[in-house]
Amino acid sequence: MEQPPDFIAKGESRKVCRRKKCLYRLKQSPIIWFERFASVVKTFGLSRSQNDHLQEKRLLLVVYVDDIIITGDNAQWIADLNCYLQKHFRTKDLGSLCYFLCIKVVRSKREIILSQR
Repeated sequence: MEQPPDFIAKGESRKVCRRKKCLYRLKQSPIIWFERFASVVKTFGLSRSQNDHLQEKRLLLVVYVDDIIITGDNAQWIADLNCYLQKHFRTKDLGSLCYFLCIKVVRSKREIILSQR
């Protein structure tokens, strides 16, 4: 074994650093994060949709790894959910959606256009 190139202690070339625990909990990390996220969202009052039938009032979350799109027909609900999530996670509000998974999103007053190169 060798010392890492950015951390070399002169005269101690036979010593190496030992980590006390894994950095990202290996394969369980995404599962644990999503379970925690799901429980936080559930305590906010949301539930997982079982079908595509939507009711009059709606608040939708699209989750892909650690990117989340929040949309709905009530701006106050969206703001409340943003504040609630910020209390439980470190989040950034990037404003209106422009790109998601290499899909460009353009809005007009009448429609939303999705395009991909």
